[in-house]
Amino acid sequence: MTLDISELRIAYCKRQRIIPIKPKMTNLVLESSYPTPYATSSLLSILLLSMAGQKHTPDTKTEIKDSYDYIVVGAGSAGSVVAGRLSEKSCASVLLLEAGENSPKLTDIPVTNKYFTQTNLDWNFETTSQTYTGKGLNNGKITMSAGKTVGGSSVINGLQSIRGNKKDYNNWAAQGAVGWSFEEVLPYFKKMENNTDSKFVKNGYHGVNGPLTISKPSYESELKAAIHEAVNKMGYKFVDSNGPTQNGFFDLQATMKDGQRCSAAKAYLVPNENRENLDIISSAFVKKIIIKDRQAQGVVFEFKKKTRKVTARKEVIVSAGAINSAKLLMLSGIGPRKELEKHKIPVIADLPVGRNLQEQYGVLINFVLSNKIEPFTQKIRDDASIREYINSKSGPLTSLAGVSDVAFLSKIGVQPPDDYPDYELYFGEGIMEIVKEKYNIKPEKRCLYSLVGRIFNFGPNSPEFETTLRHSRSPNSQFSPSSGSENHRPPNHQCRHISI
Repeated sequence: MTLDISELRIAYCKRQRIIPIKPKMTNLVLESSYPTPYATSSLLSILLLSMAGQKHTPDTKTEIKDSYDYIVVGAGSAGSVVAGRLSEKSCASVLLLEAGENSPKLTDIPVTNKYFTQTNLDWNFETTSQTYTGKGLNNGKITMSAGKTVGGSSVINGLQSIRGNKKDYNNWAAQGAVGWSFEEVLPYFKKMENNTDSKFVKNGYHGVNGPLTISKPSYESELKAAIHEAVNKMGYKFVDSNGPTQNGFFDLQATMKDGQRCSAAKAYLVPNENRENLDIISSAFVKKIIIKDRQAQGVVFEFKKKTRKVTARKEVIVSAGAINSAKLLMLSGIGPRKELEKHKIPVIADLPVGRNLQEQYGVLINFVLSNKIEPFTQKIRDDASIREYINSKSGPLTSLAGVSDVAFLSKIGVQPPDDYPDYELYFGEGIMEIVKEKYNIKPEKRCLYSLVGRIFNFGPNSPEFETTLRHSRSPNSQFSPSSGSENHRPPNHQCRHISI
């Protein structure tokens, strides 16, 4: 079924004010095919109509020229920005290639992000079987999500806008990364964002004229007041994590515009989709970089079941994500010699591509709450919550996957001598069914969640509160992508996790 908005006399009425909506075909079958709480809701049509004022993904093209000045591989969080900025010069032609398709409109609802992982919008990476960790996971493999769509991971992530620590940027600069000190990157953070929180804007660390809207979610958990009371008693400070000081507790800032997700695609591609010098191509899988005389001259890619080749007059920019960028480079002959020769790939440059990729790990700590508090999974399904979002883009549907508060803490104490935290702490309303489905947990281990429920005498719809403890600096959690000679096969991730 396809809903043609152009046939509606009144598209959407909000408090007796008619909001104009451009004619747009919305595929209800597509939207309802994803496992969101709204796929079978009787309010799905009006929910989609209420969001039509913001276009979430750009129109893509099918005609491709033989050559461009710039070829950008990957239309994710980085590639969307690069292509949008390069195309500001009308004299420069830009081709943006994305392996994934355009995303459905429901990705615009902040709370839906986890429902789009392990779908066609996700690369669905997983590690090799682990020796010391992953005992409760299928085949001992740890899953890792990465966006496979126009906009990349900015379309399926948790919308959290948290910058890196100042010291990390300064360390990069000290090791030779010219231009990457915090003082040098701060102007670009400010240029990027349109921060709508006046409290944060005053401190001089934020911008208000950028294309990426940053705002505070309107939804607040019923537990927030209790958390803040405990934080104050313990002497911790509330900070702007993207401001002068990072150590402490803070309200999340989100890549959200008027209650809807503001992805890199929405911020940098949608406003520029009609530029004649910018061609955005989806469902285009890049197989190899064409390299001659140690210079990148173009790419080979699959599009509409045909192998195509296009050349770059100036640059090929690889922004396919941490994992796929490494894979593409290795398939093109740039990587560890031993690994390339094992797969009979001619070596162009013997470099440690893919080595020392580090990731955070997390530990879940669950707390059982009073039955007086409505379960979060029920809140986001209630017709009342859906109607609240339709009318005012507020309420539980604007929640960042249930997360209410975050903290960067130091093992030294409440007031460490330097602003370089050791731990990241999340407070969130738990979504146990999603955890069991999305984290590759063995079926026989899932019953342990029910067992905990029986011990504490609460049923399947009873509320729980979830705290995730993440160690922010672990040299013992590393990945080494290993690429086979098959282009479409996902790379192997030789992972070394710390055992807790």
